Amino acid sequence: MLHDQRNPAQNRALSSENGAQRLDAYVTHHIPLRYLEYGRCMGVIFQTWERAAAVRIDGPNGDASGWEVRGSDVQTDSDNRPLTTGEPIDVVDFYGIELPSITVPNITGNASYEAPLDEVAAQFSRTDKLVYLSSAAILGFAVWVVWTYIVRLFLLRRFYEKQGIRFVNKCYAVVGAEMRVSGLQTRNKSHDWLYTERPTDIYGTVRGFSLQLYSTSAEFCEELIAKTGFHVDRDTPALFSFGRLSPYALTFLPINKWRFRERKITLTKGMRDNRRLFDIVSRQAELALKRFKVTNGSGTTINIRELLNHWTRESSGEFIWGRSNIQRQLTVKDTNGELVSLPFMTALNQTFTELRFYASRFWNRVYFPLAALPLTKESRRLSYNIKILVKATEDMMRTPEKETVASLVQEFNDELGIETMMTRDDLVTATIAGLDTIKSSVMGTLFHLLEPENLHWRKQLLDEINELKQQPGDMFVKLSHAPKLNAFILETLRYEPPGSLINNAAVKDFDLSVKDTTYKIKSGTRIVTCIHALHQNEESWADRVDPNMSPLNVFDPSRFLDKTETIIKSYCFMPFGKGPRRCPGQGAGVMMVKVFIAAFLTNNFNCRMAVPENQTKDITWFNIYSKATFDIICDEGDRAPEKALHED
Repeated sequence: MLHDQRNPAQNRALSSENGAQRLDAYVTHHIPLRYLEYGRCMGVIFQTWERAAAVRIDGPNGDASGWEVRGSDVQTDSDNRPLTTGEPIDVVDFYGIELPSITVPNITGNASYEAPLDEVAAQFSRTDKLVYLSSAAILGFAVWVVWTYIVRLFLLRRFYEKQGIRFVNKCYAVVGAEMRVSGLQTRNKSHDWLYTERPTDIYGTVRGFSLQLYSTSAEFCEELIAKTGFHVDRDTPALFSFGRLSPYALTFLPINKWRFRERKITLTKGMRDNRRLFDIVSRQAELALKRFKVTNGSGTTINIRELLNHWTRESSGEFIWGRSNIQRQLTVKDTNGELVSLPFMTALNQTFTELRFYASRFWNRVYFPLAALPLTKESRRLSYNIKILVKATEDMMRTPEKETVASLVQEFNDELGIETMMTRDDLVTATIAGLDTIKSSVMGTLFHLLEPENLHWRKQLLDEINELKQQPGDMFVKLSHAPKLNAFILETLRYEPPGSLINNAAVKDFDLSVKDTTYKIKSGTRIVTCIHALHQNEESWADRVDPNMSPLNVFDPSRFLDKTETIIKSYCFMPFGKGPRRCPGQGAGVMMVKVFIAAFLTNNFNCRMAVPENQTKDITWFNIYSKATFDIICDEGDRAPEKALHED
C-alpha cells in the first residue's frame, strides 16, 4: 500500500477481488502546494488538495492501467471529463509534468505492500529546492538588470537634469533614442545629428543601456581634452565593430596603459614619409582614373564609390604594407557564406565595412557587445574572416617590405620591447583609417566641387594646381602651400566630418567647470565630444574665430582662406580630434585627399554629376555610415548636373 508515516490512519490495504485489483491511495502533505497550483493553472480542478492523483502509479501491466481509484476526491481530469470509480488514472494528465513513479508489484490474495513514500517525498524535496534556487537566481538577475539598466539610468538622468543639463527628446532607456537614430541612418546621417540642436552646451541622451553626455561648444571641448587621461579616457562602441580586427590598437586603449604614448610616437614617425606617400597616392590615382576612363570628353559614366574603393585600398595598403604584400590572396567567406578568394586589401576593406554596418543595427546599438557575440550567421562569418585577416597580417609582419610603414613601426617597437600584437593592431588600424574615412572625405569634396554654384571654386582650384606644377620643387611640398585647395577640403571636413565623435568616459567622479558653472560628472558616464555639433556652433565660432563670417550651415570655403591657423587653434574645428588622442595619420589623410582632387581636376575638369533620382539633397550626406552616392559623367564643356538636387 501507499504508506504515509505521518498519517497511519489513512493507510489502506490492497486486496484481490474477483481478479480485479483496487487501490486506495492517500498521499497527504508530501507534494508541495505549488505543484497542485501549477496543475490548477493548467485547468485541472481538485476537490481537495490532499488526496489522490499526486503520484503516478504503475500497475501490474507495467503502465497506469490495471488499477482503480476508489473514492471521489478527484472530480475531473484535464479535459474537464468526470472521473468514475474504477477508471485508471495517470497523474501526468493532471499536472502536465512527469511526477516520480512507484511500481507496485502484482499482489494476489490478501497480501499487502507498503510503498516507500518517504523516498517520493525526498525526491520532491530535492526538486523543490532546485526550483526554489533557480527561481531565486532568475529573480535576482531580473532585479539586477532592472536596477543596473533601468532604475540606475533614470536616477542618473535625474541627477544631471537637476544640474540644468537638457536631454534629447524621447531618449528613454533601451529603445528611445535608437528609434530616432534609425531614422537618421535612413537619411544617410550619423547619430550625432541628434545633438546639433544644442539647447545647452552639454547635451544628454540615453542610448540603449548607457547614459551619454555630449559636449557641443568649444569651451566644453577644450576642458574635456585637458582632462583626457586624468578624469576621462577612451570608451568607444567601435571596439565591438571594426575594433574586432584590432582590439589592442591605440584607438581603443586608455592613455596611461599599454605603452600608449611610446606607440603613438612610433606610429607617427612611421607615417611621416610624405615623399613616399605622395608618390604612391599620385601613382595610384592616375592608375585608377585611367582604369575607369576618367578623362575629358570620354563620355564615360563613373561610379564614384567603386573608383574610390579601388584607389583607397591600393594607396593605403601599399603605403602601410608594400605593393607585393597586399597582392596575396585570402580565402574568406562572402555574404552568402561561400568561400571566395580575394586580395588582402579587398578582403580587409569589405570586412571592415561590414563590421561597421553590422554593429550599427538596432539591437547592436542598444547593447554594443551584442555585435561581437556569435549570435547570428553574419557575426560568425565575420569572425571567421577576422581570423583569416589577422593571420595574414602576422605573416606580412614576418616578411616586411623595406621603407614601408609596417617595417619602420616594427623596427621602432622592437627596439622598445613592445609586444607584437600591439604593433600588429596599430598597423591594421592605420590601414583601415585610410579607407572609408578618406573615401567619404573625397566624395564630399567632389560633391561640393561639382555643384553648379561652386564652378568658380573649381576653376580657381585648377588654376592654383597648374600654377604649382610650373613652380620648382617637390609637388608634395607645394601642395601644402595651396591655400584654395586646402580651404575647400577643410570646409568639407567642417561641413560634414567623416567621423564626428570623440568617445570617452569618466574614469572617476570629477567637476567640469565651464562658463562659471560647475557640473558634477559621475564615474562611468560616457562623455563625448560631438564634433559635428561643434562645427555648427555659431556662438563658439563668433567668439573664437570671427563674428562676421558666413553662417555655419552654409558651405563656404572662404572662411578658411585667411583664418586657417585661428580656426585650428580655436577648438571650434577638430575633424581629426585634438590633444593626446589626435589621429596620428592626420597629415597623411589630408595629403591623400589633396592628391586625388588635384589629379581628378587635371584629368576631368569638364564633367558633371548625376545623382540618383531617389536621392534628394536632404539625404545626400557623406560620412562613414552613409550610403549616398553619385555618378560622374565625363563630358566636353560645362553642363548642368544631370539631375538637379532638390529639397524634400
